[in-house]
Amino acid sequence: MTDLDERAVTRPAMRIIGTDVPRKEDDRLLRGAGQFVDDVNRAHVVEMAVGRCPYPHARIRSIDVQAARELDGVYDILTGADIAERSEPIGILRPVPGAPVITHYALAQDTATYEGQPVVSVAARTRHIAEDAVELIAIDYEPLPHISDVDAALAPGATVIQPDALEDNLLVCNPQGRGDVEARLAEADVVVEGRFVVNRVTGLPMETRGVLAEWQPGARMLTARVSTQSPQLVRKQLAECLRLDEGHVRVVASDVGGGFGLKLGAYPEDVLAGLHAMTLRRPVKYVEDRLEHFRATTHARESVHVYRIGARADGRIVGMTDAYVNDLGGLNSPFGSSQLSTVVFNGPYKVEDGFVERRIAVTNKTPIGAYRGYGQPEVNFAYERLMDTLARRLDLDPVELRAMNMVQPEDFPWVNPVGAIYDSGDYEACLRMAADAVDYQARRAAGRGPAPDGRYRGVGFSSYVERTGYASSKFLAARGSLFGAHESVTIRANRSGGIDLYSGVSSIGQGSETVFAQMLSEVVGISYDAITLHHGDTGNSPLNTGAFASRTVIAAAGALLEAGDRFLAKTLRIAARKLEVDPAQLELVGTVVRMRADHGVSVSLAEVFTGAILGQGMPDGESPGLDETAYFEPPEAAYSFGTAAATVSVDAETGEFTIEKLVMVHDCGTPLNPKLVEGQVRGGLTQGLGQALGEELRYDPESGQLVNGTMLDYFVPTAADLPPIELGHTEVASPVTTFGVRGAGEVGCIPVAAAVANAICDALAEFGVELDRLPITPELVWRALEAGRAG
Repeated sequence: MTDLDERAVTRPAMRIIGTDVPRKEDDRLLRGAGQFVDDVNRAHVVEMAVGRCPYPHARIRSIDVQAARELDGVYDILTGADIAERSEPIGILRPVPGAPVITHYALAQDTATYEGQPVVSVAARTRHIAEDAVELIAIDYEPLPHISDVDAALAPGATVIQPDALEDNLLVCNPQGRGDVEARLAEADVVVEGRFVVNRVTGLPMETRGVLAEWQPGARMLTARVSTQSPQLVRKQLAECLRLDEGHVRVVASDVGGGFGLKLGAYPEDVLAGLHAMTLRRPVKYVEDRLEHFRATTHARESVHVYRIGARADGRIVGMTDAYVNDLGGLNSPFGSSQLSTVVFNGPYKVEDGFVERRIAVTNKTPIGAYRGYGQPEVNFAYERLMDTLARRLDLDPVELRAMNMVQPEDFPWVNPVGAIYDSGDYEACLRMAADAVDYQARRAAGRGPAPDGRYRGVGFSSYVERTGYASSKFLAARGSLFGAHESVTIRANRSGGIDLYSGVSSIGQGSETVFAQMLSEVVGISYDAITLHHGDTGNSPLNTGAFASRTVIAAAGALLEAGDRFLAKTLRIAARKLEVDPAQLELVGTVVRMRADHGVSVSLAEVFTGAILGQGMPDGESPGLDETAYFEPPEAAYSFGTAAATVSVDAETGEFTIEKLVMVHDCGTPLNPKLVEGQVRGGLTQGLGQALGEELRYDPESGQLVNGTMLDYFVPTAADLPPIELGHTEVASPVTTFGVRGAGEVGCIPVAAAVANAICDALAEFGVELDRLPITPELVWRALEAGRAG
């Protein structure tokens, strides 16, 4: 609240926040009436196809497009030379601090650095004609030596993949930490260490990427309908790449069929469609097919962590270190490599002395980018696996080891060794609830060894904290990020007595239409059904950042509160003049403004809003109109937290295992809509299980080719593959956000892999099994059994 009349904006206790109101999105989506990019059709539309490099690393000697140009129905062809002449390189929105810029255009120039990199594009009457034309383009490639893993990339004498920007394949090395960690480890009674390999995966949204670009030459206006999580950021990038004033670019993201971080920033195809549209003066559509998705949409996760934990004999941790390497792929995508593994490297544990060294290596693979959790599942697998190793080494209970080392409620706010400020929480409460949910004490009392059915049973835990949202725009600016931490809204009265709510956030399945309406209804008092959200259109929304990093609600709640308070105060002042009473005597409830003391004295919102829009019947000194815009940036990031627990049974001869139960206890602060939170957590758990048990993009080291880039070869779990899942939650309101909310969109995917791995290692403890890589397959378990038996 700012300088508002506090009496006028006094609200009753929360009415609609925290309730499971039906999703506003569901009616149209379940009826098949959503509008995704490919649902939008235009007369005279032209379709685009992209020719991609078939080699992981190749010099482009020449490109001959003559035969393709002669094909009936081909309208336009672009090559790397055209792109360099007519556009600018694609900007990096989230550069790696301290790293040189690897410049790249929408089409490869002299050299392609990964299989699938766009080399040519064709606009034609139909997609199949465009694809036929791509096949007719003669490209003379000179294959170059390729590198498909980080160890080879960083080896002395390795072929330098980006020689114009780098002297070797190390993009950057970022060390951070606090205290004298080596001294603490030297003094420790025990030091455990492990090397943990995290697999490369992809996000697989139901709607692949797509763009429909339309150029209006008279207005010099490019309208691009893009399947994106960040319309305003794509607008900025397209304007820069296409040499247009930002006012001449409008980006629309209607319904978006999932994003998971993959749809952040502009992709080459967005730029290419814009260039074709500007040339042809006709609409140009491109929709990525699934084969292209595997090779051309950013990959995620791949990293190697070498982790150490030092502890006293009683289990108290004295120091942690993590030296990890990210595999960046062939170039730096707009959102590039994750930095969050560093931010939360110590997890929920109160470690005063800690040190992280992150290295980023360039290889000949598809570039890596953001993905749900973005660095946090990776590091969680490392430190939580090692916590169980430490417990076994010290002969301590892994639950008690975790509990004794967790940051406690009285410690907050607590600053971790890299400067992250944990805002609040009760980490141990989640751990204890998860232990109770799997009947942990009874399992321990039953002892180890094979059950009557011959299988070995175990239980594993994984605790985590997750940074949700960003600390501040100042924090981002210090790291060179070209976006802010804020969110913004515009709310506007309409003559029907409802409110039009404008947000730049895309609706990507997270339920923003529902929770935005819930929050505004809470703030203003208007009926939930009288609020209409207009989203994802840079033509009518205030400047904002987008839907990612579990930040949308955290930042938008503050903007809604500020704008809603001003809106409500003015509404009451206008109504007070009509009713000839003091505004402090009034309240807004549902669709009317009424006297607090006499509900029979009221005026409809339709009448109040119409008067404001017409400028008639306004109080003296009050300007016409009734709309408010607000921007809000949380003072700090809010940290979600929780614990996952898994119970498994394992065949000690074959390595085959079954997850018998999966429990997730988490805290996202105040749950705005519990049913939506549950959906987010279950979705995240499913993606986490996919990474834990089967998903892995594999490259043939000899050819450098992606060998499982189809849905037949890449294992994704379905509902039938999921184990029984039980959810629980605690509720500690964050002190740094409006309504006390924390992010909930990514928590499910963070701890599940470590929980499953720890459960298997617990079941097979007598065999000395330790799992240190993902995905966890029966073969991996069998090999670990064989290694354990061999001593």
